[in-house]
Amino acid sequence: MEDNPLTRQIRTLENRLDKAMIKYNEAQSIRKTYEQIVKRLKEERIGFDNQLAALERQLRQKDKDLEELVLMSHEAQHSKDVAKGELVTLEKQLDEDRARRERELNDRRQLV
Repeated sequence: MEDNPLTRQIRTLENRLDKAMIKYNEAQSIRKTYEQIVKRLKEERIGFDNQLAALERQLRQKDKDLEELVLMSHEAQHSKDVAKGELVTLEKQLDEDRARRERELNDRRQLV
């Protein structure tokens, strides 16, 4: 093989072309990797959006359930208060009836 300037220049250009091809192939490989990452992230985003929507629905339902439970609690407390009031009234009436019967019994004993 001749060692003239044209041959050296061709070899130099071939070497530069080989290095450029190596860099190009590496860049293509990196680009493909990034494209796969972007594709996966987009797929995950769709999944996350669905999960978020489901969690938001659950949260709204739990809020509704909580409102119902609070209302039931208030109603139960009101019923308890009403029942206590009725109990106090009935106990008072019972005490009055006992006292009246006791007086009547004492009055009858005094008559006998």
